[in-house]
Amino acid sequence: MEEPIIIDNNNIQSISEQQHSTGTNINSNTNNVLYIDKDMWWKVLYTMFITTSIGYLMAKRNSTSKLRIIKPVPVVILGYIVLLWCSIHHKSGTQQILNFIIPNNPTTYAIYISVGLFLSAVGDFFLLYKRFFIHGVFFFLVAHISFIFAFTSSEQFFTPTVTGLLVGIVCLFVYMFLAKVFPLFSKMGISKSLAIALLFYTSVIVTMCFTASVKSFLKLITIINNNHDIFSNVFSSFSFYASIGAIGAVLFFISDLMILVREINLLANGQVSTIRKLLGHGDLGMIVYWLGQFCIALSVTEF
Repeated sequence: MEEPIIIDNNNIQSISEQQHSTGTNINSNTNNVLYIDKDMWWKVLYTMFITTSIGYLMAKRNSTSKLRIIKPVPVVILGYIVLLWCSIHHKSGTQQILNFIIPNNPTTYAIYISVGLFLSAVGDFFLLYKRFFIHGVFFFLVAHISFIFAFTSSEQFFTPTVTGLLVGIVCLFVYMFLAKVFPLFSKMGISKSLAIALLFYTSVIVTMCFTASVKSFLKLITIINNNHDIFSNVFSSFSFYASIGAIGAVLFFISDLMILVREINLLANGQVSTIRKLLGHGDLGMIVYWLGQFCIALSVTEF
């Protein structure tokens, strides 16, 4: 005679909890695998960025014209990384893996930053050829404007105080340029049209630096207000990522100034000081430029 089956509710609940726990562990392991893949993909992309940057510098030093074509590649990689970082990852494992390769619904800030990076890459390509110098400068100008749109994308950005400061700084810069720099250019034989174009370009990049700095300052104020421990917040990773965009904009500006110094050095037939030679060194200028672009790209991590 078979023994009666006794149904114990406690045992059923225990089995159910074990199954639920097992399922959770499986999902957790799957997510861990996906995150490992994601981290590995970032490492691959950053390695490609560094490798192509070094490759260009070596090609330039060896006067290898064919390999110099990789000059725009590092910044293209940064633009791609920005779009991937800010993509929305869905719950489906397959789609999540695809999002490691194909950007999906990036933020408005990321779009503006990536557009600025891609335009900079086009500018890098044109600057490889002296006859396309003006074209390269134009693309960099539009890239700066795209970065400005990114830094001012917040609806709360343009307060009366910020707007007044921006107008005041730009006006002061224009006055200093016309009073100090413009006469210097006249003595060097630089045409007025070129000087005015340079004034406009420099005004745009000064605006970019200002908007990036204001954005970083407002972010820091928000971080400090959320936690009254000022010292720990100022030196936190959140503050670092909030400030990195401004650091990148300033480095970008410095790299442009280094190009200007190099061109002035050429007009002086190399009869310049050691410091001016260093500031006008092409390789150092490219390193500063890439660091600036990298910092601007890294600013998306605060979102």
